[in-house]
Amino acid sequence: MINIKNLSLTINNKTILNSISCNLLPGKITTFIGKSGAGKTTIFKSLVGLLKNFDGSILIDNQELSNFNAKQRSEKIGYVFQDFNLFPHLSILQNCSTPLKIHGMSHDKADQKALKVLQSLDMQDFANTYPQQLSGGQKQRTAIARALCLQPKVLLLDEPTASLDPFNTQILINILKQLATSNLIIGISSQDMNFVSKIFDEIYLVQDGKIVEFCDKKDKLNTCPLISKFIQSAKNNNV
Repeated sequence: MINIKNLSLTINNKTILNSISCNLLPGKITTFIGKSGAGKTTIFKSLVGLLKNFDGSILIDNQELSNFNAKQRSEKIGYVFQDFNLFPHLSILQNCSTPLKIHGMSHDKADQKALKVLQSLDMQDFANTYPQQLSGGQKQRTAIARALCLQPKVLLLDEPTASLDPFNTQILINILKQLATSNLIIGISSQDMNFVSKIFDEIYLVQDGKIVEFCDKKDKLNTCPLISKFIQSAKNNNV
């Protein structure tokens, strides 16, 4: 479980996050929605250590995340960037096996493990190709595979459908729902409300750096008026 309490961040005298408190649970897909600039991605960047000068606490399994070094944090949390951040000069297999090698695994074992993860995402046939040869959906599955190779407890995805067509979006939905069955903690930042509506277990609505409403899947969306209104408005405007 990830427990975020009173997470606040100010940059150049501007409040980016204002006392954010929320939980991400094992086996649940937790989505963060809100307009661009609301603070969704900033929450994720704080979790993975890309932003550090924040107040408040982030606990994972009751351990303070700030006590972990970069290597330990990467073993706890996998992060899939919106633009994937694949290394263009490395093959798909190398993109996935390199983190394992950096963490001390032998070359052969790292390749074997990376290939096994690629197989789980139906990407094994692309092991020896390069990112520029892949479609958006294939790049994303590679980025997910790379994140999963270190067997993290948490998988965070920032705007995962931004470059996907409906077919690949459905593939992503199937992958994430399957991963959730393994008790993985999954967090998603998204403005794609059609996608969110199909996949969420829990939703947090972020506005101006604050969480203004929470909704659980067992609740009906019409009992969460701000979230319901945001989702409907976004769908109507094709946001």
